[in-house]
Amino acid sequence: MVPLVRSDEQLDAVIAGGCAEVELDWMEFTGLGNAVAKARAAGLFVTVATTRVGKPGEEPLLDRIRRLQPDGVLVRHFGAMMRLLRWRDEGDAARLHGDFSLNAANSITAAHLLSLGLDTVTASFDLDERQLFAMLEHLPGERVAVVAQHRIPTFHTEHCVYSHLLSNGRDYHSCGRPCERHQVALRDHLGREHPVIVDVGCRNTVFHHAPQQSSAWAERLLAGGVRRFRVEFVRESGVQVRSVIGAWRQLLAGDIDAATVVSRTGAVSRFGVAEGGVKLLVE
Repeated sequence: MVPLVRSDEQLDAVIAGGCAEVELDWMEFTGLGNAVAKARAAGLFVTVATTRVGKPGEEPLLDRIRRLQPDGVLVRHFGAMMRLLRWRDEGDAARLHGDFSLNAANSITAAHLLSLGLDTVTASFDLDERQLFAMLEHLPGERVAVVAQHRIPTFHTEHCVYSHLLSNGRDYHSCGRPCERHQVALRDHLGREHPVIVDVGCRNTVFHHAPQQSSAWAERLLAGGVRRFRVEFVRESGVQVRSVIGAWRQLLAGDIDAATVVSRTGAVSRFGVAEGGVKLLVE
């Protein structure tokens, strides 16, 4: 069970929870460097996430991740993957975990990504239950990761909501960095608030308001060989992080059932973009 966290409070909860590994997805590099040092001092295996998109001229973002010398990298786009694989050929030892955004939606794609040199690849969110387990029949389960609980990232945009709403600036040179002092969410027509998170490139990701989880499938996933279950946090408090981590560790150890995980975490029982991913219309 590998938690992905985005704040110091969440990281402190992971350390207190006795996890062996943590994935760090930070807004800026000074905080990320401090988080890497803190997690490493606590004895955790440290994995750092790349940005979701890589554009020409943004190669220094990967260079800075490399200088942190993480134990692993969560690879979110193909440009980062190819550069990190080249660095591995040059002697870098970081484990490379392909994220869902590489869109491993079938065993052929997943096997190709693994053959390039990724250590694991995350199952695409487009898979429904039947499709996910069909894919696992043709892959080594220990090299497939499943996002076990998270808030769906509904869309990713270069338009900065923080700069638009809270400043008169045009970019990070003139906006005053309101994202470092405020939290923004988008309220939909039903009154639900969807968190907006900024990355190091000033791009925004909007997350669904409600977390979802796939605890009902955990036993079958374990039987299929899956050994990497990621639990992602957005703005959860340290108390919430510890509660979720505790529930998932007990579930994977066989001490509680899926219904107990649902009641303790408050997360909807589903997987993928909707319930069971994209439902097949024709059986």
